[in-house]
Amino acid sequence: MNIYFALIKKEFYQIIRDFSSILIAFVLPLMILFLYRYGVNLDTVKITLGIKNDDINPKISTLVNSFNHSDYIKTRYFYSKDEMYKEIQNSRLKGAIILPNDFTKNLINSKKADVLVITDGSEANLANFVQSYCMSVLNLWLSQNSDFKFNTRKPLINSDIRFWYNQDINSHFFILPGSLAITMNLIGMLLTALVISREWERGTIESLYATRITRMNFVIGKYVPYFILGMLSFVFNIFLCTVIFQIPFRGNIFVLILVGGLYLFCCLGVGLTISSSYKEQFSSSQMALSFGLLPALMLSGLIYPISSMPKFFQYLTAILPPRYFIIFIQSEFMAGTIWKIVIINSIFLGILGILLFFLVYRNINLRLEKCKED
Repeated sequence: MNIYFALIKKEFYQIIRDFSSILIAFVLPLMILFLYRYGVNLDTVKITLGIKNDDINPKISTLVNSFNHSDYIKTRYFYSKDEMYKEIQNSRLKGAIILPNDFTKNLINSKKADVLVITDGSEANLANFVQSYCMSVLNLWLSQNSDFKFNTRKPLINSDIRFWYNQDINSHFFILPGSLAITMNLIGMLLTALVISREWERGTIESLYATRITRMNFVIGKYVPYFILGMLSFVFNIFLCTVIFQIPFRGNIFVLILVGGLYLFCCLGVGLTISSSYKEQFSSSQMALSFGLLPALMLSGLIYPISSMPKFFQYLTAILPPRYFIIFIQSEFMAGTIWKIVIINSIFLGILGILLFFLVYRNINLRLEKCKED
């Protein structure tokens, strides 16, 4: 037991002397959370819409004003179609709407009134926003206009839409908790990816080989200090989300920390596996960035749904710890503690963590034997 305490104490001294570990644990997550909070936004946007009104009937003025009063539309009025088309081509307009000269006449006579909506198809999502915004304003104006609302047929089904858990439809309420999985994955790998490589570069690994420590002593001595540092960073991230950024939290804080510990255990295992495979800190850090950022960001389900990915990548996500932690932490923040989600994802994280621990142990074992042979 004294050997474990000595190795853990040694690692803590190295953490204190090498301030980069503190920067990775506390400054890096602060930067990432600020980036996701203020730089990433998946909410509906305010679009610039061009309007050309060819109908001289004064009753149509209320419709034009309806577009101008929308919270999501900024309007510009045009008298020339060519000028409006040129603005769309130059990306100064995201869409346009043209009201023909017989628009009001057709509405009065209970005929179908045509409206031309033009969208910039180079940005598919934005084009869908333009279309839905225009149709919403048109339908709302038609239902509230006393001159025409009796000429329209009422829908047979009236839907009352309610949003559970995220009534404000604020994308930051699920992006920031989900980003904790990306942050902790990156932190856990970077903290440990340099540990063994640093020993090789500084020449201290030979001193450890000369002692009576076992492979288990060596592995545990690397896991425990960085697990404690990573958990402190995780608590710091939760504080930033809930207190500083005011993200609502409806779950159980003890469950969140427990499952977060399992997830960090997996991330440390990946980092130590990388570190035990390379003798240079530069190579280890590059591998940690590659494995810690891109797969977690692109294949975890945070931004792109896993169900919409090709089958190969859906199967590939099964071995990625962020996939299971993102599902858990988003439900924990937004919906509360759902034990089915907690148990299933904890089991997968526990299995991955144990496999990675065994892989680290085997990798260190091979290097020890090789060192003795040399």
